[in-house]
Amino acid sequence: MKTPSIKHALAWSVLALAATQTHAVVEAGHVSLDTTLRNDLPSSPINFSLRVDQTPAGDYAAVLLYLASGSLTGVTYTADEGADVFLVQEGDVFKNEAIGSNPAATFIYGTSSAPGTLGAPVYVGQDFYLGIRTRSFSDPGFEQAVTDNTLDTFFTTFGWAHFGVNAQGEVQLLGSAMAFREGGIIVGTLQAVPEPSTWALMGVGLAGLAWRARSARGQTRA
Repeated sequence: MKTPSIKHALAWSVLALAATQTHAVVEAGHVSLDTTLRNDLPSSPINFSLRVDQTPAGDYAAVLLYLASGSLTGVTYTADEGADVFLVQEGDVFKNEAIGSNPAATFIYGTSSAPGTLGAPVYVGQDFYLGIRTRSFSDPGFEQAVTDNTLDTFFTTFGWAHFGVNAQGEVQLLGSAMAFREGGIIVGTLQAVPEPSTWALMGVGLAGLAWRARSARGQTRA
């Protein structure tokens, strides 16, 4: 009798973990670079835009930026739900709780910026990573009830994009990834940072497995 009990407990644990992952998608790509949109006026310089998918199916938001002499300036963003862009490093844990901590994620531009104003130039160099957080009301998996854009909990999609500048001074997209409906992502990887609820449910499954295993051992001794 002990073998079915352990198997059932293991199956329960796997199903509990799987249930928490069915709502999540982590994929390479979903960030694109558009260098055709240009406005070099001093009042609003733009030389590329960063398009970010807000859902696995698309529904992108865009942040318009200006890169010159290794410094990146935020100019504006599309209305929609928008996106926040940060300077990050490869290997950083990019999530709401880590933004502003060590290692610091330097805010560049996004929904937290004052409309109609340029962001402060941020030095990024010739090879850099940007962390992006966004969200979409049209995403069927979007379950966040908070509607205040100033609250970090409003963001449910996290990603990164790796950029380089070639010998001609042109910015190039070298790689990217997005974690949809997850609590964060490890910059430079496809590894998501699970939401706290995921860990909690996983813990329930593992506790159930341990309890079943102890019961099976007790039955064996009896």
